[in-house]
Amino acid sequence: MASLTTPCIKCANKGIGIFKCQGCSNVFCHKHASEHRLNLSHQLDEIVHEHDQLQQLINQENNDDHPLINQINQWEQNSILKIQQIAENIRKEIVQYIRSQKGIIKNIFKKN
Repeated sequence: MASLTTPCIKCANKGIGIFKCQGCSNVFCHKHASEHRLNLSHQLDEIVHEHDQLQQLINQENNDDHPLINQINQWEQNSILKIQQIAENIRKEIVQYIRSQKGIIKNIFKKN
């Protein structure tokens, strides 16, 4: 318990401190002690919530949802599409080349 002559840190020397917080070492009047405890309670709730989220993230067995895995999957799909497009264009060029060569050979045989 704080001395009766110690002022509340929140009341700016108007209120008499009745509670000294062991965590922050500040002295509070009755009203501000309750507010301080409530504030600490909210902070603790936030920390527990963040802890639970982190624990859940760490415990996830399925890493397929990780942003790096998603990025690699997207890169793979884009690469496959590019390769398929290039392969299709090369096939068309080869087919045209074969047809033109067949035409040249047919013309040679027709002349002979």
